Amino acid sequence: MRAVVSCEGCGHRQEVAREILAPSTFHIICHRCEQSLVVSVTEADLRTAAAMRRYRAPIS
Repeated sequence: MRAVVSCEGCGHRQEVAREILAPSTFHIICHRCEQSLVVSVTEADLRTAAAMRRYRAPIS
């Protein structure tokens, strides 16, 4: 799973550069305002991401 995080300070959206394979909590720095952000990924988030990948229709 890849996560997209929105900064609470400035609203900048950025993608987490690493693959997330298990529930975890980690910190990233906003690329625009340099505020420290806490990212929490739950088991439910991972299940939702897996379900979204399975049900995508192929592009023809």
